[in-house]
Amino acid sequence: MKIIFNKYTVIGGVVIALLFSLYAFLLLNGVQFENITDNTPSAVLTVISAVSIPTQDVSLLTVSPTPTSAPEVMDQNGIAIDKYVQISGTGGVGLRIREGAGTSFGTQFLANESEVFKVIGGPVTADEIDWYQLVAPYDESRQGWASAEYLTLIEGQ
Repeated sequence: MKIIFNKYTVIGGVVIALLFSLYAFLLLNGVQFENITDNTPSAVLTVISAVSIPTQDVSLLTVSPTPTSAPEVMDQNGIAIDKYVQISGTGGVGLRIREGAGTSFGTQFLANESEVFKVIGGPVTADEIDWYQLVAPYDESRQGWASAEYLTLIEGQ
């Protein structure tokens, strides 16, 4: 029996052989890739024997001095830094808040009667007057020095 190969049969055979070769190549590389990515590291557990676990920390037995804060400076009316005060005793005229502690400093602004401020500095004595540095809790630009004579401590702080 005589087998006749025409060109379409040869081309078809070559195409099938190429496809099979490509499939085998991809299959083998895919399996190899999966083997590489499956190498997940495993945890190592180290067991410590009970004999080597310390039962007391000797560093806790030593006493070291701790720094203490400076005593709070306050006047006889209880006014001190971080306390809140209210302007009072001006007869409704208000109080000049100055650029510095003393009557020689210029006026920053006029604080209203009953206006509340936070004490951030002082007391400083100048011109025989005790002065405190104040700031308005609602506006930090309203800041300056005021005479203690017109400040009343707000209780309950």
